[in-house]
Amino acid sequence: MTELTMKEHYPVEEIFWVDAETLGDTGWMDLTEAKEAASVPPPIMRSVGYVLVSNDDWVAITDAIGDKECGHVTKIPVYMIKRRQTLVEAQPMGHMG
Repeated sequence: MTELTMKEHYPVEEIFWVDAETLGDTGWMDLTEAKEAASVPPPIMRSVGYVLVSNDDWVAITDAIGDKECGHVTKIPVYMIKRRQTLVEAQPMGHMG
């Protein structure tokens, strides 16, 4: 079995954020339908992940992490975040294997 020792530690957070949205397909859109769609508030999304970066401008999370690689990265601008909650504090994963 492969041994795994995590060198860095990342907190796991749940983040509620307002999603930016584009309405319509290719081509022109009926103005009345566009105005109706535009009057609906943008969706609130919920993401959970390992926090790679957190600064005054954005938070970057990933869904899977190893010692030398990770899954896709989602960057969320801070001004779009409604709420953040730490689910798991950054802690060593210890020696696995």
